[in-house]
Amino acid sequence: MEEAAMIPGRSSIEALITGKVFMGEIGAFFPVSMTLRGDEFAAVFMMRASQLGHRTTGPYTPDRPPADAMNWAQLRTGIGMAGRFPSFRIDASGLWPRIHVELLGTAVRGLIVMPEEVTAESVNAPYLGEWQEQISSTVRIALDWITGWLTACHHQAGGTEPSVDLDLVYRPDDDYETGLSQVDERLRELIPPVRPVLELRWRSVSPAQRKAFAKNLKGARRIGTRSDRRLSCRIGGIELEVPG
Repeated sequence: MEEAAMIPGRSSIEALITGKVFMGEIGAFFPVSMTLRGDEFAAVFMMRASQLGHRTTGPYTPDRPPADAMNWAQLRTGIGMAGRFPSFRIDASGLWPRIHVELLGTAVRGLIVMPEEVTAESVNAPYLGEWQEQISSTVRIALDWITGWLTACHHQAGGTEPSVDLDLVYRPDDDYETGLSQVDERLRELIPPVRPVLELRWRSVSPAQRKAFAKNLKGARRIGTRSDRRLSCRIGGIELEVPG
């Protein structure tokens, strides 16, 4: 049994359920990154410039605050997200404002950055564009499946609820150009030029739970080196990798 400290009353499953809903209700923004560390869920989102109205740029001062980010946060203050109330904090120390979001009573956090801060290189893509709009829903669908599989393996195998780490990463897609040539030209902007991957690692799990979880990975293939064997399984438009 692999052991890891957990905060009483919180779990990976609970954090995934809350985090998935949070991702949608905050605005279904493009997730630049997403991590789960046991019961702590955090994501970095790219703001849509169209949601801010008149844009501001730094340097900011008390007399010249980032009104666009402040107004966006004020409109959402007091409105529940994922069954919790959000707390907002604006970081105005740079050229562009950053919006920190915390769901009170949880370990779910978000950081919303302006589109000017996100580069194609930061997500291993040749360019940014319309393809980003579908990634949030793709990730949330996968999180829903993973949550269900974790819940099922716990019920089937018993024991303490399993705990996991999870990372969303973007990898270059070597087959992108080939796939693009097979798609109608009007739809090509919607095809991601990267491979979104969710990397799962076990923090605390029993052998029986791992076995029960693996049964859900239909059509999984073995990848990695001899010292780092993993199972790779597609969930819609995303890949899930699990220690094999």
